[in-house]
Amino acid sequence: MGVWLRVLILHVLILFSCPAHAVSETAATLALKDLSGATIRLNDFKGKVVVVNFWATWCPPCLEEIPDLIAFQDDYGKKGVQVVGVNYMERAGEARLKDFVARQGINYPVIHDDDDKIAEFSRSLGGVYGLPVTKVIDRNGKLVGSYMGGLTSGQLAEFIKSLL
Repeated sequence: MGVWLRVLILHVLILFSCPAHAVSETAATLALKDLSGATIRLNDFKGKVVVVNFWATWCPPCLEEIPDLIAFQDDYGKKGVQVVGVNYMERAGEARLKDFVARQGINYPVIHDDDDKIAEFSRSLGGVYGLPVTKVIDRNGKLVGSYMGGLTSGQLAEFIKSLL
């Protein structure tokens, strides 16, 4: 078996091994602003599968997965899935980040702020210890998956099929 196949299998096992538990009250109710100025709370997406992707503009694997997240939102948004991008661990000015998001054609809300709300939000979802990190929350508000490393649209689709 090739090394890359072994790595892929290991990542899938890690993704599926995350025990389901309720998203903390802090994560569910913490009010964060997206780049359009709208307030985002996980509670706003109750009844949807939410894919929370922590990323940064300086992170090569993060940049590689953006087109897949865009495609995934296009394909699954109508089926009750919402991707939320969380710009993490960087101080890119808001204007620069808005320009980046527009150039990439990102079609899902991107959260960014310069205070510690995002750090608090990440801790309330079990923490972020590298980038990219994707957290999957089911329709009932339970954290059902946590994946560190780049994901493809296909990998994410395979995981969430059982949640729809």
